[in-house]
Formats: sequence, C-alpha cells, structure tokens
Amino acid sequence: MFDRVRRFVGFGVIFLAFGCMSLFGADDRVAQPKVTPKKQETPAKKEASAKPSTYKVVREPFKIEVSLKGVFESAEMTEVVLRPQAWGVEARGSLTVLKAVEQGATVRKGDTLVTLDFEKIDQAIRELENDRRFSELSLHQAEEELPVLEKSAPLDLAIADRQKKIADEDLKRHFDIERPFLEKMANFLVKNSGNNLEYAKEELRQLEKMYRSKDLREETEEIIVKRQRNAVEAAQFGLHNAEVRRDQALKVELPRQEQHLKDTAEKQTLLLERAKITTPVALNQRRLALEKMRYDYDKTIERLKKLQKDREIMAVKSPADGIVYYGKCTRGHWTSASMVASKLQRGGMLMPDEVFITIVQPRPMFVRATVEEKELQDVRVGLAGKITPTSFPELRIPGKIEEISPIPISAGSFEAKITLESEKEPAALVPGMACTAKFVSSAKVNALVVSSSGIFTDDLDDDKHYVYLVDKDGKSEKHSVTIGRASGGKTEILEGLKEGDQILQSKPTEK
Repeated sequence: MFDRVRRFVGFGVIFLAFGCMSLFGADDRVAQPKVTPKKQETPAKKEASAKPSTYKVVREPFKIEVSLKGVFESAEMTEVVLRPQAWGVEARGSLTVLKAVEQGATVRKGDTLVTLDFEKIDQAIRELENDRRFSELSLHQAEEELPVLEKSAPLDLAIADRQKKIADEDLKRHFDIERPFLEKMANFLVKNSGNNLEYAKEELRQLEKMYRSKDLREETEEIIVKRQRNAVEAAQFGLHNAEVRRDQALKVELPRQEQHLKDTAEKQTLLLERAKITTPVALNQRRLALEKMRYDYDKTIERLKKLQKDREIMAVKSPADGIVYYGKCTRGHWTSASMVASKLQRGGMLMPDEVFITIVQPRPMFVRATVEEKELQDVRVGLAGKITPTSFPELRIPGKIEEISPIPISAGSFEAKITLESEKEPAALVPGMACTAKFVSSAKVNALVVSSSGIFTDDLDDDKHYVYLVDKDGKSEKHSVTIGRASGGKTEILEGLKEGDQILQSKPTEK
C-alpha cells in the first residue's frame, strides 16, 4: 500500500513540473533540438515479444468459395463457311473478296455478307458446258456405231475364214493340176517346135534334092528354096523361143507362183487366227469405250451441276438474323478474328471449308468458364452462384453450372458451362465479354475453425497434422488434430480441439 501511494505522489510531482514549465516558460523558450531518450526494454517486455502469438479456437460460419474466370457465349450461333464441291478442289484460293460486311453489323436473314469475284468460275462453267455438248455428240455417235460393229464382227470372221479356204484351195489346185499341166504344156511346146523344125529341114532337104534336076528353071528353084530356108530359120527360132519360155515357166514363174500361193495361204491362216482373237477384243474395247464415254459424260454433267451450285453459294447470304462476328468461336474466344479481317478486305482470299463469319444471336447467352484441376472438388453440376461481368463490376447475375467437361481441355484445366438464371442482362453485354463466376461449394453456420498458419504437418507422415496447444500456464504442447477443408486463411477442425482452446500461430522457438 505504501509503495502504491509513493508511486502516485511521484507521478503527481512530474505532471506538476511539466505544467509549470508550460505556464511560465513558454514565451522565453529557445528552439533546441529535441532529444528523445532511448527506451530500455524491460526483461518482461523482451520475454513477451519473444513469445509467439496465439489464436483462440472459435466457432463461426465457414464456407468454401471458388472463383472461375469465364466468357459470355451465345447459345445460338451460325457459322458461315464456303464448302464448294468442285471449285474448291480445282482452284483453291480463287475465292477472291470484293466486298464484305463490317464486323459487329446487325444483319437479317438473306442479307449479303460477302461479294466474291465470279469471273473465273463463270468462265469455268462456260468451258464445261462446251465440253458437255461435245461429249454428248461423241457419245451419240459411239452409241450408233456399236450396233453396226456388233453385226459386222461375225461377217468379218466369216470373210476371213472364206479367204483362208480359197487360199488353201488355190495352193492345192496349183500342186495337183496347174503345175503339172504347165510343166507338160511347156515341154509340149518345146517338143512341137522341135518337130516343126524337123519338118522344115526335111522339106528343105527334099526341095534341094528335087531342084537338082535339069528340067526346072533356076528362078522357081531359087524362090522356093529360099522360102523353105526361111521357114527352117523360123522353126529354129521358134524352138529356141519355146525352150526359153519353158525354162522361164519352170524355173521362174512356177516357183514364184507357188511361193505366192503358199504365202497367201499362210497369210490368210494368220489373218483368220488374228481375226478370231482381235475381233471380240476390239468389240469389247468399243463397248468399254462407250461405257467410259457415258461415265465421262455423266461426270461432266455432275461437275457442271456442282459448279453451278458452287456459283450459287458464292453469293454469300446471311443464314440467320444476328450480329456479324469475324472468324470462328472456339470455346468462347474469337482467336481467328484478326486474321479473317485481313482476308475480308478487297482482294483478300478465302479458303474452302474456312469459317470466316459467324452470325451470333445476342440472346440467350451462357458462360463458358475454366476450372483448374485443383478446383474440381469444389464445383459440381447444379451448383448455383453469381456471375460478375468485367465491364459491369456492380452487377451480379444468377447462374448455375449445367455441365463440366469429363476430360481436360488443356493441361490441368477443365471447362464448365454455366447457364444464366436471369433475362435482364444489360443490352451492352454481348458474347465475347469476360466475367468472373463465384460459387459457394459448401457452407457451415457453426464450424470449429482455426488460423491455417497454426496447423503443421508431421515430418514422417504428411497425412497427420498437429498444433501447439497452450495450457493455462502459457506453456505449449504438440497436439494432434484432424482437419477438414481450408478457405480464406482458415481451416476447419474436425477432431482434436474444442471451442476456447488457445493454439500458437507459429512453431515455438527452441531454447
């Protein structure tokens, strides 16, 4: 008691001294540098500062909240793509743009979206029509000729067979009749000429003998003898001529004729054999050629029809009412918009099977959100939440998870489709805008929670957790606990602690 009074009196004297200095010496003070004496920490304070802070175990509301990044996407989109059946195969890159509708424009079904250059395809159609007319004439001619060929083929075979028989008959007649007769006739002519010569010589001899008589006149004798001598000379020449002709016939003409007949017979045999082989083949070739002409004609007609249809679809019209977006929507993102924009300038080239415009219905919309793999346990189909557009941070749109992708869309990321439960979104909110979707996976009104910094993991077993429990004397002791989920820097305690317990928020310093 005496010590308390003494301390009180001491404090009163100090306050009185400061008051007098303020009252009497305030005007006469000279500004002096203010020196603050260094405070000396007492041993008690040093001990208190060395002690780790504690956390009181309490019961309070506890919830698991997950936040997903997403993008608004239209539920009704119609892609505009050119899929030519003939033109794209023959002339890729020939879809030249002359004019295109601006991105973001509102169009009605049937409005012109893109005007293309038709010069090349129109020329191709004209050339194909000319080919069609020529093929039609050729096909008609071939169809008329084939029946005639089918009728003439047996006749050609019969003629070849008959020619072969005639040649065989001529060769046989030559050896059987003509050659022996010609040889006999040639020898007979020689013999006859020889006889004529003998007759002429004998007659000349008789005349010369007769005219040796003195009774005849010399002039008559001379004329008759001279005539006979000429006859003998003519007979000699006739014999020589017959011998030459015989040799010509037997040694030249007959061998040549014989060889000609043999060649003719052999040739006709080969012609007949070839006709038997080639005539059916040639006929089948003409039939196949006709079938090919029909096939080519049908293909020409088909190509012409496809090309005409390609010409029709190249007059690009809007397939539906909506807003023009350049490119293709891939999981809510328009990644090809800038590239397509350059193609839709005058002179740009479109490629077949390329989505270059998408007609988007602004309503209804849904949200396509990305779910990290670690968040999968906190999201599920049917979970309700709130969607906040990036452009309208004060807006909260009710939403519900409709589906979650069964497999990752990329490494460690899944996809969730979120339906909007409200139809009162601002008109300025359009597909392609970003947003954040927040969901409360689980919530407890009266959960036992502690600061997550005060929970530690066993060095030997990661599944075991412990805290440092502080008793009434301020001493801490390692204590095992069973934890639940963690959120917002706090962790739910399932077993091991009770409300009002004190735990350390950090490990105690070893002494």
